[in-house]
Amino acid sequence: MPALLGAAIVLSVLTLLIMASGQSVGEGLQIILQGAIGYPRADAYGPADAWDAVLHDMTLLLLTGLAVAVALQAGLFNIGAAGQLLVGALAAAWAGTLTGVPDRLHLLLTLMVGAVAGALWAFVPVWLKVRRGAHEVISTIMFNYIALYLTHWLVTERLKDPMGDAPQTALVLEAARLPMLREDFLQASWGLGIAVVIALWLWLTLYHSVWGYELRLTGANRDAADAAGVSTARRMVEAMLLSGALAGLAGAIEVCGTQYRFFEGFPSEYGFDGIAVALLAGNHPALALFSAWLMSALRSGAYHLHAETGAPKEIAVVVQAVLILYVAAVYLRKRRLEG
Repeated sequence: MPALLGAAIVLSVLTLLIMASGQSVGEGLQIILQGAIGYPRADAYGPADAWDAVLHDMTLLLLTGLAVAVALQAGLFNIGAAGQLLVGALAAAWAGTLTGVPDRLHLLLTLMVGAVAGALWAFVPVWLKVRRGAHEVISTIMFNYIALYLTHWLVTERLKDPMGDAPQTALVLEAARLPMLREDFLQASWGLGIAVVIALWLWLTLYHSVWGYELRLTGANRDAADAAGVSTARRMVEAMLLSGALAGLAGAIEVCGTQYRFFEGFPSEYGFDGIAVALLAGNHPALALFSAWLMSALRSGAYHLHAETGAPKEIAVVVQAVLILYVAAVYLRKRRLEG
């Protein structure tokens, strides 16, 4: 029943937004559906185009959503996934241009460097939280700005491609690139497979291991976890490092699978959209697969509507906000009934 009610609310809001943009409801919904799944088929935009965009966005949203979800499971609100993504992407772009690395290891090394960079970027905020009591929301937001301007300086002054004038790194080598899911795809790579495997591994680890139980207990009731002998400080640090690694890996996959370089203005908004993915999934890794697809399909559909009719592409953002508010309302009502 809550799911059906939520779907009805979202559909109603989407209908009102389409009407406000001056489009007919039927035509607007058809264009959004076309952008999300490719049907009904159009001459210039088919299923391959739609699924290429949706699966590309789903890869990044799933990883950043998992990053936020893991931290929330431990009682930490990681707002810094955007900065961790940027740092991971730049580190991966640097590693992808290294020479002398065996071809069979270059891609793995590049992805690992991106993940490690993201984890290291998350370490200082969680250290401040555990040792000094600094709120992680404030520190991670601050680190987002540091990451933004640090990567801008590096790509402009230190890691800039010497063969060009634009503020961007050199292209990563062929051995450090992820193959596409299909020959006719230009954006969606096998990074999606990596993200899905990680989501399933996290599901098993968080809900079927002692470590996962201790991490979730730390987030649910830190005092009870301390009384039970759990090293809560250690679990919080581990959760935050894992969270940063997932966000950094998202940036590395974007470099290795789509952009093949880091550049000024690198897309970091996926780090913030990952918050919506995590909240909609209730911080459950398996459910994050569905919420990441839903958010990416909505995003692709709204962009297609914008391209076809000029309607505001921010329609997707408004619907995401409504979804989050609805999920929060359902959660609060459940807590009130249980209390």
